[in-house]
Amino acid sequence: MGGVTSATIKNCYSTGSVTGGLRVGGLVGWYYKQITIACFSDKQTTGQDSSRGGGISLTTAQMQTLSTYTNAGWDFVGEDTNGTEDIWRMCAVGMDYPRLAWEFSRRGDLTCPDGVMLEDLLYLADRWQGMTPMIVGAADADGDGKVTFSDFAILSKNWLNSPAP
Repeated sequence: MGGVTSATIKNCYSTGSVTGGLRVGGLVGWYYKQITIACFSDKQTTGQDSSRGGGISLTTAQMQTLSTYTNAGWDFVGEDTNGTEDIWRMCAVGMDYPRLAWEFSRRGDLTCPDGVMLEDLLYLADRWQGMTPMIVGAADADGDGKVTFSDFAILSKNWLNSPAP
């Protein structure tokens, strides 16, 4: 992100290469009246040791560690300490960065480990007929805000396409 004016940035991260001449940072280069909450930048992949406008610069290993985010208050699938909406998900700790939970659910993969398995069916069943973000969580595979047969159909369709455990 180049610059920010009068904004609050919360629960985000950056990993892409950052270049420039003036006011360059890993997450935010310049800012005015901006607040950054629980944001991070990967100093190895961005090529920046700090973020001038906020955010904490970490190594790739730290950025790929679940506790980095849960300790900062991010709401992840499988934990209830930071909320029950299951906004974020990280399945391959040490190998990948967090992703939004819906990115996985659109393929029927609702819980970790990766692949559509019995755990996903149990997760869906636990949220069956839910119609609020707090209840629905990552089980809303079709993105309509509720858990119904349409979500079950997506899970079922992908069940046979998943790798064997």
